[in-house]
Amino acid sequence: MKKLKTIIFLPLILCAMLACAFTFDRTSTLTDLTHPYINTYECTSARLGDEDLLEKYEYFTITFLDERTLEVSFKKQGGNRHAYTCEYTVDEKTQELTAELGIFGFKFRQSAIIENGKFTLCMPVLGKPLIMVFEVQ
Repeated sequence: MKKLKTIIFLPLILCAMLACAFTFDRTSTLTDLTHPYINTYECTSARLGDEDLLEKYEYFTITFLDERTLEVSFKKQGGNRHAYTCEYTVDEKTQELTAELGIFGFKFRQSAIIENGKFTLCMPVLGKPLIMVFEVQ
């Protein structure tokens, strides 16, 4: 009888111990758990050559709308908001983001690694290096 009780209660005790070892945020959604990169990223640094673009722009943001679509938005100081959407892919193993976006008649294709809620875009624009750092805010 003792063996039978042990056989029944041992798995229950192990399950209870394992359940206590993991904690879940009750406000988390399925998207948070399966696609943690889906969020809004704000540009914290933007340089075109020696020029600081954040002095001329109120903001640059990239918002992942769902598993395939993102929105790039920006607003020049005293100007109107501009927003563009495009499709993107993320390699789940490497966390490499790849997107192609058309702005003002130009197509830009970029890849970046998302690490710790942050990624950096680097590309030449008009012969100058454009470097933008985006972080979850």
